[in-house]
Amino acid sequence: MEAEIQHRGEVERRLLALIEDKAGELKVELDNEKNSREEIANYMKDCLENDIPKLHGAIKAEIADKEETNEALTKSVEGEVAKVREKVSASKKAREETEEAMLEMLKDMVRKMKGEIEKERKEREATEETLLGLLENTCARLHHVK
Repeated sequence: MEAEIQHRGEVERRLLALIEDKAGELKVELDNEKNSREEIANYMKDCLENDIPKLHGAIKAEIADKEETNEALTKSVEGEVAKVREKVSASKKAREETEEAMLEMLKDMVRKMKGEIEKERKEREATEETLLGLLENTCARLHHVK
């Protein structure tokens, strides 16, 4: 019986040693998992405290840069549109002035032509009256001669 008690004590010690070994292994594994989770938590905390504000600042800077670029582009386009409008306006004014000058030239030509036609009509009438007078004189002479 003593041998059995000793054997049982031996088995209990081995079993306790095995349980303590397994408990120690589990404790080490739990500590490793705890350390791993703490590292991840610290990394996430670092990201939240440092990287996200940096990204937010970078995004704000990029937005401001894009807005400046858009404003500069808008001003440039507006300037070019104004130049085109000025050129169109100048072209329209020049065309209107040219049309007006051509119209005045045509009016002047019509006046001159009317004047020349009137002058020629008067000369023709004068010539016709002269010829008619000569014809009447000739007829009267012929009539007297008979």
